[in-house]
Amino acid sequence: MDVTAFRGRLKERGTPFAPAVIYSICAVVNRLPALRMGLLDGDQPGIWDGVLPLYTVFHPETETFSALWTELGDDFGGFLSNYHADAQGYGSLLEYLPKPGAPPHVLNISVAPWLGFSAFELKIQDGADSLLPIFTVGQYQESAGRLLMPVAVHANHAACDGFHIAQFYRELQRELDRFGKTPT
Repeated sequence: MDVTAFRGRLKERGTPFAPAVIYSICAVVNRLPALRMGLLDGDQPGIWDGVLPLYTVFHPETETFSALWTELGDDFGGFLSNYHADAQGYGSLLEYLPKPGAPPHVLNISVAPWLGFSAFELKIQDGADSLLPIFTVGQYQESAGRLLMPVAVHANHAACDGFHIAQFYRELQRELDRFGKTPT
């Protein structure tokens, strides 16, 4: 993804990069029903009304991760407030899911700013019933005067196909391009 203008607007405003990317991914997925498919009521396929992010928090002292989920709020400002509150309340706790009550419609998003990649593959044991996609965002790097950021999508073909993934990438680029230009 081209994040040149996105990063520039964030930097001008002093807005942190990771929560803005997490919010943008969720905003796009919440517009695309094929990417919100899950097993509702135990084992019935359906489409969630919306998804919330479940994102990784790195603990440098132990080189381990925790996963936090956060309510989106009404806009990016609301999400950012919730994100900071969750980070303050749970971010230093070392257990895998330190914040209780994660709902079943959370979208896994890992932001790994120290990792550049051109392909990324996850192997999920017994993942056939996991219909929501999983996103991995890597380190942006300069190329021909642009900042390019890898975004990998692990999707279950039972829920979506290449058309839907291409639609996601197009929509995410639009979201990043207009982020911060108008109320988000």
